[in-house]
Amino acid sequence: MRNIGKMCMAAIFCLAFANIVYADYAYSPVLVGVATSKSFSVTLNAQSATNSDPAFPGTATAVIWFNSTDGNTKQVNATVIGANSQVGPYPLCTTPIAVFKNTGTVNETLSVKVNNTITGMTFFYNASMTGSDTGGLANTTVGALMNGVDSPMVARLYPGNSTNVCIWANFTSVNGGQYQTQFNYTSA
Repeated sequence: MRNIGKMCMAAIFCLAFANIVYADYAYSPVLVGVATSKSFSVTLNAQSATNSDPAFPGTATAVIWFNSTDGNTKQVNATVIGANSQVGPYPLCTTPIAVFKNTGTVNETLSVKVNNTITGMTFFYNASMTGSDTGGLANTTVGALMNGVDSPMVARLYPGNSTNVCIWANFTSVNGGQYQTQFNYTSA
């Protein structure tokens, strides 16, 4: 009988501490949302900033002009009609034709695309990032702007940072007259 009593006491003891030794678990997933936005501004030389627009083709800036003395001139700097031209010789300039600023909350890659070809003309750019952090990337990129192709000017432009852009054109056997195209700026 004594053994049965000890066994009952042991069983009660085990049952009492079973809840302490063996616990059940549950959890709640937690999501934290912070709004993000992709946006940028383009400020042409001596002009006010033009903010990007999510609807294609976006908001127009002032007109950029390349004025060549003949159809075979190289390294013609960009000018804003009614304002100053970029300052400095090809390919480095001290006053850019445009400043692109990341006004959003996430890193952006800024690209430019020439809307249609002008036979015998090639556009080039030089982009120099400014700001506290360039993401470990080269501060300056140089390239040609291709018809119908997004040409990345700057990768991973951090929020609040900007890039100075100089654009020039080479003319090769371009007939006299006026021609029109469009630079489409996009962010990704």
